[in-house]
Amino acid sequence: MPVQIIRGVERRRDKEVAQSISHDVQKIMNAEEANLSLFYELEVRDKEGRIISSRREKSRSLLRNFALLVRTLLAGNIAGVITGSNFDVKVSVTKRDGSTFSFPSLMYSGEAENAPAAMEAAAMERNDNYGVIVGAGTAAVTKHDYDLASQYKDGIEANQLLHGKTTVEDVDGTEAESVWRVIRTFTNESGATITVREIGLAVLCQGNYVLIARDVLSTPEDIPDAASLTVRYVFKVTA
Repeated sequence: MPVQIIRGVERRRDKEVAQSISHDVQKIMNAEEANLSLFYELEVRDKEGRIISSRREKSRSLLRNFALLVRTLLAGNIAGVITGSNFDVKVSVTKRDGSTFSFPSLMYSGEAENAPAAMEAAAMERNDNYGVIVGAGTAAVTKHDYDLASQYKDGIEANQLLHGKTTVEDVDGTEAESVWRVIRTFTNESGATITVREIGLAVLCQGNYVLIARDVLSTPEDIPDAASLTVRYVFKVTA
C-alpha cells in the first residue's frame, strides 16, 4: 500500500513539473520579440515609377508547411543526394492543389544539377505557380492553409497581373541581425484597377508547389492600370 501511495505522488509531481515546463515554454513563445521574424513590404508605383504608396508590416504567416519542410531538412541526409540510401524520416506535405506528397523523396541519378529542388522560391518571369504570389481572398489565415484563397494569375486580362522574377537576396544585416529578402514585382496591364487583399510565398519542392506563408492585408492595396506592385518578404534572424 505505501508503495502505491508513493507512486501516486510521483505521478502527480511529474504531471505538475510537465505543466510548469509547458507554462514556461508558452510564456517564451508568446514573447513579443522572436529570434526569427518575418515582415512584408508593399510598394505601389505608377507607370512613371513614382511611388503611390509604401508600407511595411509584421507578418505572422509562416504556415505548418514551412515547419514541416524545415524540420525534415534538419532531421538528416536528404535521400540519395549524399549517400544514395533511402531516407526514413518523412512527412506528409500539402501541395497547392490540396493533395499531399511525401517529403523528402529526392532520389536521382546523373549530374548534380539535375537534383530536384528542396525549397526553391526563385520563380522566373510569368511563372505564377511559386515564388511571391498575390490574390483577392480575405479568408482568415490558419496554420493549415495550403493556397491563397483567390490568386491573381499571370497575364494581361481582367484580374490578371504580369509576374516578374522572384529574387532571393543574399543574407545581410547588422552586427546582431541577419536579414534576407524575397522580392517580386507585379505589373497591372489589365486595363482596370486590381485590388490585392492577400499575399503569399510558395516554393518548388521536389517538383511540387507548396505554400509556406500567407498574409491577409490589414488594408487592401490598389494597383491602378499600368502601375506596379512590389512585394518583399523580409526574413530576420536576431542573435
